[in-house]
Amino acid sequence: MNEETLRSLDNALITYQRQLVTEVAFCLNDIPTSIRVRIYRSMDSDVFSSEQSHYIQTPLQNEFIFETADDHASVEACLLAIGNSMAEEYQRAVSAGHTPSEDWLLPSRDFN
Repeated sequence: MNEETLRSLDNALITYQRQLVTEVAFCLNDIPTSIRVRIYRSMDSDVFSSEQSHYIQTPLQNEFIFETADDHASVEACLLAIGNSMAEEYQRAVSAGHTPSEDWLLPSRDFN
């Protein structure tokens, strides 16, 4: 990805400015679906946020898990927050005797 840091657009009507830093893809063990994570840097601070292509909802969960904290100190912190929460729910379901399934991954309607 581009390493250049851009300046914020100077217009009061343009808000929540962020720059794409990188996109990472991974699979969750036996589930072959590629999960993509985009990491952004805030244009007015060194805070990082993310968006992901899929969320996990195993048979043990009433609703899907998503990363609620949108401010992280680094790219690595964003990836760890998402990866660890997904892996934890996956492992919990497998330990309870459930067989991994692509149905556990719910596509994000906002990820294009």
